[in-house]
Amino acid sequence: MRKGTTVYPAPRYPGLSALAGLSVAHLARQPATCPRDKLWGEWIRVVCGHHGQPPKEGSSSKLHADDYFLVDDQTAATAFCQDMVALLLPEGLHAPEGISREHSKTVSWPLAGLMVLADWLGSSQAFFRYHSEPLPLDDYWFNHALPAARQAIAHNGLGACAVAPYCGADRLTDFIDYLHTPTPLQHYAATVTLDPGPQLFLLEDVTGAGKTEAALILAHRLMAAGHGKGLYFALPTMATSNQMYRRVGAIYRKLYQPQSTPSIVLAHSARQLVDDFTRTLQQPDHGYGPQEGSASMHCNAWLADGNKKALLAHVGVGSIDQALLAVLPARHQSLRLAGLRDKVLVIDEVHSFDPYVKTLLCQLLRAHAAQGGSAILLSATVPHTVKTGLLNAFRAGLGLAAEYVEPDPHYPLTTRLAAQVTLATPCETRAEVRRTVAVQLFDNKAAVLDLIAEEAAAGRCVCWIRNTVDDARQGFAALQARLPAENLHLFHSRFAIGHRLDIENRVLDLFGKHATAAMRRGQVLIGTQVLEQSLDFDADIMISDLAPIDLLIQRAGRLQRHARHADGQPADDGIERRPAPRLCVFGPPPDPEPKADWYGKVFAGAQYVYPDFAKSWLTQQALLAAGCIISPGVPGQAGAVRQLVEAVYGDDAEARVPAALQQASARCLGEAMSQADIARFNSLDLGKGYCEGSSHFWDEEVNIPTRLGAETRTVYLAEAGDTPESGLRPLYRDADPLRQWSMSAIRLPSHQLQALSADWKQRFAAALAQLHSEQPWMSEFDLVLPLQPDEQAGQWIGHGCDADGRPVTVRYGLEQGLLLK
Repeated sequence: MRKGTTVYPAPRYPGLSALAGLSVAHLARQPATCPRDKLWGEWIRVVCGHHGQPPKEGSSSKLHADDYFLVDDQTAATAFCQDMVALLLPEGLHAPEGISREHSKTVSWPLAGLMVLADWLGSSQAFFRYHSEPLPLDDYWFNHALPAARQAIAHNGLGACAVAPYCGADRLTDFIDYLHTPTPLQHYAATVTLDPGPQLFLLEDVTGAGKTEAALILAHRLMAAGHGKGLYFALPTMATSNQMYRRVGAIYRKLYQPQSTPSIVLAHSARQLVDDFTRTLQQPDHGYGPQEGSASMHCNAWLADGNKKALLAHVGVGSIDQALLAVLPARHQSLRLAGLRDKVLVIDEVHSFDPYVKTLLCQLLRAHAAQGGSAILLSATVPHTVKTGLLNAFRAGLGLAAEYVEPDPHYPLTTRLAAQVTLATPCETRAEVRRTVAVQLFDNKAAVLDLIAEEAAAGRCVCWIRNTVDDARQGFAALQARLPAENLHLFHSRFAIGHRLDIENRVLDLFGKHATAAMRRGQVLIGTQVLEQSLDFDADIMISDLAPIDLLIQRAGRLQRHARHADGQPADDGIERRPAPRLCVFGPPPDPEPKADWYGKVFAGAQYVYPDFAKSWLTQQALLAAGCIISPGVPGQAGAVRQLVEAVYGDDAEARVPAALQQASARCLGEAMSQADIARFNSLDLGKGYCEGSSHFWDEEVNIPTRLGAETRTVYLAEAGDTPESGLRPLYRDADPLRQWSMSAIRLPSHQLQALSADWKQRFAAALAQLHSEQPWMSEFDLVLPLQPDEQAGQWIGHGCDADGRPVTVRYGLEQGLLLK
């Protein structure tokens, strides 16, 4: 280290930041200052933890420099700190005043994230070049370091962007150009009183009520009022994230002043495969012209090269997992927490998460409120118990005691929570989505297949959502002989990513908002749960396997989703002219006193997907009694959305469960409690501040679960040539050769496909070795699966073994995806 013509001896061992931190603490304890040793100690941890996790402190909280550094090292570091104090704090280094230990622990987390960011930016030799000749410290600081820091911040997309003023409730088209007639929920978002300080809004309304636009309006108002400088829109899945990214990307620039160039990022593990995102990347050597910067989406390449940085972008859209990692002991989680600190956090479909994710979500809301952030939660069917947990989590972050939330029978409903107010307000919904969906129960699969064939022959567009991939395949196979191949489509998670995206685009073309009557005529879509939230599609007739009521309501939301004429042509006037909507539910025969295997006898696989048979039985009984789903309905009305949800999830629902199903219900309740306990164990104890004791373990984010379930692994599907010497090439062909392997990947449970079979591994040993030498980025934990074409079957075939060493035959086809036998 150098100062003027004096050279500070370079430390002989690593850990300069730790030594500098100790030197600052030593200076702070000089007689001229007011000692606050514990407070300084907490801040030293922040300085020393910039490599992604708090420093290890051993059995003692006292750090002794003599144990780690030579005298010359300590002298150099102390001299450097003295000179920095003289330069930056000419009145002397005083211990912080007016800050409590508790508040210091809270701010230690985003401060740690700031230190990580400063370390990453400051390590760039492109901006902070080495100097071979000594410089006076003030010369280096003012004439080199500060200008370089400004350049690094701007170059990497971290510069401040001025928020645009709110346009006003009477000029919403200035923000979202198609909001000529705001829905009641959107009007609420445009006019509701905003409170000082952090605040939470929970918006409950039916599918199609405009919740997304309402959230964006409210987020803009909060930002304009100084409650945030950006937003992060979190969704349950990657597919829903992709959809929302396009919607938010169309308007996000209007959140900021016209001359600003804010970044928007898509945050999930497969975002590099989404064309809409990769086209936005601003390369480091590319500067935007005056007009170009305001015309379209863009994201700085530095922000986009890893999900750890993604939440630093001005606007983010992505999976809930990326936000949940902020409260888990994943290395560099503090960077995510710092990125969220000045964001309005919007979370969609808050009802859809399992107990593990819900518990982590409560931890996230608590942390976000504690660091001054505001949040907007969206749901169509959130049960009262879940709502209470979310509200009380945010209360805890505000330092408030938990409260019992009285069930409110109204629906739609808005809830506003701030330090001084908790207010639930009934809300109307727009006339176009007020409807009664007739529910017809089926317990005969042949009758369901006949119905689909008849409706398709009449020119209608039909969708059947099944509860497992195997069930979807069986339904698809049963219809192949009855429908033209070009009219029958299968969509589930067992396709390579590239093929899955192709199918998704095809579904949107044929079943989406802008599909014409000719394109839709007689089309049939068979799929799994990925359809109920992932895609903005529209069916004339919806069929669903029996599932819990909230999922059925969600699936019914894809029924006549967009206004159309009787022939299926889009209706520009927004008036629906098709026959009254009908939801057909296939399941076991209704039975007031079912046996324990009532559900499993019909759904051998789905009984493990929805193991709480009591919820399915309560759902069937509620629909049987009501005969319909009324959106939204009024309090106490049979078939009203709120009435149906509480009939299954309400406090008194358990008392109506038949004795034979109570064991399954109790088992699921125990499992839910166990998942919640695991989430609490895994999550950080943020109240302890940024220190080693805040978690039992720290690890890379790939090893920290944001969701529970069977361990999965990435399998790359490789097409083998005619001979083993021909090499391997990615199964999916893409215009971008750099993406072909990623587009050929699929995630599978590790226990189902653990390794290649011995003979398959031997046959392709040379080709696999060559591939790994050419593609060194492939992880040793991933599996490359060579596949050979089976031309007679129109498939590819490969051989592996499961976790128990049993042989597994793998078949892959473009029609049905991957099948293990």
